[in-house]
Amino acid sequence: MAWFGEAVIPRKAIRTVRWHLSWRQNGDNLDVGLVANRLLTHGHPAWWCLQPSGDLEAGDYLVEAPPDLGERLLGIGISAARRSGPLPGGARRLAPPRIALLAGRASAYPYFAYYALCLIRLGLAYDPVDGASVAAGALEDANLFVLPGGFAIWGLDQAEGVAGADAAARAFLRGGGACIGSCGGAYYLSAGRPGWTGTAWARPRYTHEYLQSGTGIVALSLAKTPLGLGCPRTIEVPYYHGPVYEEIGPGLTVAATFLALSLPGRLGIDNRLRARQFADEMAGRPAALFADGRRGRAVLFSPHPEMGDLVRKYVALDGYVRKYLPIRGRQTMEETLLAYRPLESPAFRLVLNAAHVLLRTCRGGPWASEAEIAAGRPDPRGPLTHLRRFQRAAIEALRMVRTSGATPYDQVVRTVAADLGRRLGAAAERLADAFRTGDLAAPEEGGRLLCAWNHLAESGTAGLRGVCQAKCPAAEVLMQVELALCLWDAWHRLLAVEQAVRGS
Repeated sequence: MAWFGEAVIPRKAIRTVRWHLSWRQNGDNLDVGLVANRLLTHGHPAWWCLQPSGDLEAGDYLVEAPPDLGERLLGIGISAARRSGPLPGGARRLAPPRIALLAGRASAYPYFAYYALCLIRLGLAYDPVDGASVAAGALEDANLFVLPGGFAIWGLDQAEGVAGADAAARAFLRGGGACIGSCGGAYYLSAGRPGWTGTAWARPRYTHEYLQSGTGIVALSLAKTPLGLGCPRTIEVPYYHGPVYEEIGPGLTVAATFLALSLPGRLGIDNRLRARQFADEMAGRPAALFADGRRGRAVLFSPHPEMGDLVRKYVALDGYVRKYLPIRGRQTMEETLLAYRPLESPAFRLVLNAAHVLLRTCRGGPWASEAEIAAGRPDPRGPLTHLRRFQRAAIEALRMVRTSGATPYDQVVRTVAADLGRRLGAAAERLADAFRTGDLAAPEEGGRLLCAWNHLAESGTAGLRGVCQAKCPAAEVLMQVELALCLWDAWHRLLAVEQAVRGS
């Protein structure tokens, strides 16, 4: 299986030195991927190290950038070291990403927002697209199409209520574009139902009636492929009815298999994955596939690496805490919940690696056009206006979970809610300051980021209001509030790195 091809990348003539971005020297913080991807986006050559060499670990980056980059990065807490000499063996040239993220009816908020969080945390800016825009040619300048969970399982035309989106997706794959799909997106890239692309010649056990599996947190065993680079051999991720593959056809590599059921879940959908069913139907079967054949190139995730530790935290609040609260007490349960770090979710590395594996060519330009910027930015105050609405919706949702119950579980819920309440204002102000001082009005990558932010904030505001109207359970409301908070923090960090990379 050929994981990589020759990267075709535009050249940029500037005075540079070579920098080493080390995961180890930065505490395995995801800022390493964030910096590498922002440099790539701005035309700086970058290499991904596929094997260790001297002080280089597998997964580290080498980038050519201005001589003062190290000082600029150090100012925001990121370490980079100069490195001379020839490129080491196993260093693979990376192509700049131009990502389209499905964010229409098939993957409405919060489905696409989990991927938005993951991608922005990794420095992978995206253009939100829906079925109508895909049918109209939105993928023509993209080199990676990300299909979140949701209802792409029905096919894009059916789920989005349009004609031509499925044909456009197939043409994109046929023309050299690549896809990442999770859950519903992975179904869409599989074979066996009308509308699916057949990019992966594998048929799931459950196709149309997909609810027959269940939900929970599962452990995966990663094979020795580039998809697992920099990850431990096992990793835990949320699972929500993703495809369970029976037989694997040609052109496929199994990059991960299901290992164990860590936690059954009912958060969002009360349909627990049972231990016996996992053992009988899922254990040892493919959980992630790499497809490379006549119907295109793609990485298919049956579970949801993009949901990461955010969803895991609230699955634990809804189940694990209820079970073990009488055994270990309130303090231990609260410490467990407050120790989660969703912005450093280990599973995000799987998405990062998938993007590197799939991106061979740079299609289109790295910047948004003037027309795109004008369409996404009605006025310069837009991002702050959207942020304030988003913030008000999050505060209103948080008020719903201030329960008056006196049980130990109610007290744990109030502790989590209080923690989010303390963090919301500070996170919103940090992002507001970044919007005020950042040059997002420039007809460059800033304009593209602005379009994505405005779309996300509008969707998130409506989504949180919907949570309030539906009177969802406390764990689900808290998760949606923390999703908003994490999105603000991820965008703030991206804007800080963007300024450091651009030297502004």
